[in-house]
Amino acid sequence: MKQLIILLLFVLPVAALEAQQANLLVKKGNEEYKKGELKKAEENYRKALEKDGSNSAASFNLGNALQKQNQGSEAEKAYDKVINSNADNTLKSKAWYNKGLAALNQKKLQDAVSAFKQSLKMNPEDTDTRENLQKALQEQKKQQQQQQENQQKKDKPKEKEQQQKPKEQKPEQNKTKLSMKQAEQLLNQLREREKLLQQQLQKQKSNTQQQEKDW
Repeated sequence: MKQLIILLLFVLPVAALEAQQANLLVKKGNEEYKKGELKKAEENYRKALEKDGSNSAASFNLGNALQKQNQGSEAEKAYDKVINSNADNTLKSKAWYNKGLAALNQKKLQDAVSAFKQSLKMNPEDTDTRENLQKALQEQKKQQQQQQENQQKKDKPKEKEQQQKPKEQKPEQNKTKLSMKQAEQLLNQLREREKLLQQQLQKQKSNTQQQEKDW
């Protein structure tokens, strides 16, 4: 038991020391960030996280530095670390807000809308978040309308082509219609022949009867 206590006493100061070093690196990174030295700031934030992976300030500020360098996708990952950490709701709300901005800049409108909504849940009075949510929703509506218009433009040439294209009948249908026509002509011919034949028979019969009577 004594050995265990000694071990804990040895470990705790090291963890505290690393956390303190991480905070110093974050402070240094903040100074560089203010000067616009974003790459140096990013490096110091990353070093701080190597010392203390649970340092929410380092993750949050790293996201800001990455976003300033137009690395929106990587910035979102940094904000996600804050969102999934034990940070207070104020910082998490800011992380959601900044994640929404990163998504908005990348035209990932649905992600932006979701992020701003999450931020508002934690801080309903934030007017900036509300305004950006409205902007994201409007952009999303425009995007959907543009997609519908583009789809309609694609469909119109197909419809026009179908309207202009003459309807073709299958060979079997043509053959069927042609044979029926021929059959009707043949039937009419047969009827005419039969009619002529009947007339001839009537004439012959009439002649026969006349001859018999005279006889």
